[in-house]
Amino acid sequence: MEVGASMAMQSRAPGVGAGAGGRRSAFLGWEKQARAGSLRVGAGTAGAAAVAVRARGTKPVAPLRCVRASRGNESLHNSVDEALLLKRKSEEVLFHLNGRCIYLVGMMGSGKSTVGKILAEVLGYSFFDSDKLVEQAVGMPSVAEIFKVHSEAFFRENESSVLRDLSSMRRLVVATGGGAVIRPINWNYMNKGLSVWLDVPLDALAKRIAQVGTASRPLLDQPSDDPYTAAFTKLSMLAEQRGDAYANADARVSLEEIAAKQGHGDVSKLTPTDIAIEALLKIGNFVAEHPKTYGQVGNLQADSQSRRIQAL
Repeated sequence: MEVGASMAMQSRAPGVGAGAGGRRSAFLGWEKQARAGSLRVGAGTAGAAAVAVRARGTKPVAPLRCVRASRGNESLHNSVDEALLLKRKSEEVLFHLNGRCIYLVGMMGSGKSTVGKILAEVLGYSFFDSDKLVEQAVGMPSVAEIFKVHSEAFFRENESSVLRDLSSMRRLVVATGGGAVIRPINWNYMNKGLSVWLDVPLDALAKRIAQVGTASRPLLDQPSDDPYTAAFTKLSMLAEQRGDAYANADARVSLEEIAAKQGHGDVSKLTPTDIAIEALLKIGNFVAEHPKTYGQVGNLQADSQSRRIQAL
């Protein structure tokens, strides 16, 4: 597939346009939907750079469609309300973003790709999944295969190269890999834009991953009679290692806080649209409170944050 053609297809985020305005599938169903809409782009190490260059000419994703008659008038009302709220929030932050990229960070399975596609759609941005770009850059079908054939260190080097290339562009929403935050150089790249942490409770992540399987997640793919316990134990270890790094993001989107606002404590009832709306709110708050964070002092902030991470 031509680089430009595949890039355009990915930026349209298949499966998002038809349902971003409606009540999307709940948290436990995100992963299969996100993978189905992901496309590999580019070819070789130069492919990632070519993707970034071609991003300038990519058309925004299609407008939101929010009709879902099969669920009745109440569902249609909710769909319209969500679509209008998404649109209003995106318009509030778009001017202040001034074309800066948005980088979503968080644990594996936190919904970065699914939420990222919704954000890209309402902002008129292009969407990229950094894991998919690494797979294409090294010519392998999955991150799990890269870990198996090469090593995690090899993957991390290529991940940094992809983020470097993307950081030179504008108007992108990038879903990063769960471990991207552990390398200070990656923060130098991400701080050219704005970073958003999707903070999901570990028990919800473990339940979801146990349900969909760990074959595509090399750091979790271990034989176990109790997939939930195994996933929770490993996720807890990773969270301990990465928690402070995630907290360096410009904005934090807590699913527990969103659920509390809605009057319930079950984050699995939240939809990707719920999280996208909260992300836009947090992004808007950040750019309003830090009008001078970027521009002349942007590099100083990146250097300061990099030093904090190196000290972890």
